Amino acid sequence: MDAKEFVKSLFEGYEETAALADLKEELLANLNAKIENFAKKGMDAQTAFVKASTELGDVSALADELSLKKRAEVFEEVYMDVRQYMSAKRVAAYVSFGVLALFGITVSFVAFFSIKKAGMQNSNIIDWTAFFATMMPFLTAASAGFTFLGVTQETASMYPVSKKRGAWYASAAGLIAFGILLMLVVFFGSKLSDTVFVHGVFYKNYESFVPVIAMIIPFILPGVGILVYLVLTEKDRLKPWAKSFHNRAVKDEMAIWNNPATASRFGMFSGAIWIFAFGLFILLGFLIGFKFSWLVFIFATAFQLLVQGFMFKHVKD
Repeated sequence: MDAKEFVKSLFEGYEETAALADLKEELLANLNAKIENFAKKGMDAQTAFVKASTELGDVSALADELSLKKRAEVFEEVYMDVRQYMSAKRVAAYVSFGVLALFGITVSFVAFFSIKKAGMQNSNIIDWTAFFATMMPFLTAASAGFTFLGVTQETASMYPVSKKRGAWYASAAGLIAFGILLMLVVFFGSKLSDTVFVHGVFYKNYESFVPVIAMIIPFILPGVGILVYLVLTEKDRLKPWAKSFHNRAVKDEMAIWNNPATASRFGMFSGAIWIFAFGLFILLGFLIGFKFSWLVFIFATAFQLLVQGFMFKHVKD
């Protein structure tokens, strides 16, 4: 391996940029200068290369010989600048789908109040049926569009999925959105006949809920199935720096949980919190009613998270 190949190997996995190319040239010049210096002292070419590359070490150790500002600019350009990934066409697509969604909501309110103003019989039911039916095609298209743009968008920390896979994500989102909105349309539409009159008595017609629930089968279930498959088969799209950061975070957290003393204290605190919360739930249930006493568990969860955060901060400090 010569000096040029050695420098190239230091940056494997990095995205090539103009600033990175300049840094490579400066690093190569520095390495060649070291090799030449050792050669003047009587070393052969191979020994001089090994010693120079060893002294050169990792790129992060060159603060005294290379420009720190330049390396910071390279890092920011390669990893942290999101603006370079957002083309004008993609921005226009985001704006278009946003306008489409707002247009659908606006037209839905127009239909809602128009029918309400007409004073039609059973207008309250018809109002909501028309509201969701008018909104349905616009929000379905917007949901699919935003999903496609989101998963195919390269970010500072993640690479995008392929357009083909993005189309599958968009299809799943569209099916789920369409199914949910169609359920609402069918639900309010079926309320027109949700009671039957038999022998002078009104009975609830629960059969009207059958078509509402049935909408899950052709639309929502396939959409969820596609989405689950895509998520489970998704490859790791984290960029090297984000993956390294994530691994360090997981390592630090595992170190905390593997500490017997910390785990034991957290277990005792958690047990005490939930025993107290359950007892208070029963007590308040009999005093003010179980309709409100379940709120105790929300406060217990929040308190446990505070205790967990305090303990982790204390351990790291």
